[in-house]
Amino acid sequence: RQSELFVATCSPARDPNSQSDFVVWGNSSLIGPFGEVLAAAGHEDATVIGEIDLSLIEAVRESLPLETQGRGDLYRLIDVQREHSS
Repeated sequence: RQSELFVATCSPARDPNSQSDFVVWGNSSLIGPFGEVLAAAGHEDATVIGEIDLSLIEAVRESLPLETQGRGDLYRLIDVQREHSS
């Protein structure tokens, strides 16, 4: 089954005075199942709050019927594990 979903990213805020070699990016965000940004922070300390409508996941899956659009004439599924155990 497809895995269209919501994605929440979390990153520390940027500290320009940090002595570390690693510079964090910030920009924590909440991304919807169509790739749209639902909520986002900048580089500074912030809390990202966004609403998730779980019914959108099913709507996305229905609008992208990937399970019914397979092209068996162009490729075939191979059970790699079964082939290696023979």
